[in-house]
Amino acid sequence: MKTDRIVELYRGELWECQLLESILKDEGIDCFLANSLRNGYGPIIVSAQQVQVMVREGDMPRGNKILERFRENSTE
Repeated sequence: MKTDRIVELYRGELWECQLLESILKDEGIDCFLANSLRNGYGPIIVSAQQVQVMVREGDMPRGNKILERFRENSTE
């Protein structure tokens, strides 16, 4: 049985990744957040602390279309 690899669809702040995760799940795409634990001692900005939205590789084409709409709507 062949399984899809898990790949990163998006990387950003926790709140935007949670919003994108909700939209993806509403569209029927299984996903999860990685690195969702943040430093509680202060706002240290490091790319390693950003949250990642992870999806199956086979869901990337649909996920990218949803991500494109998400980005368009967030700039309005």
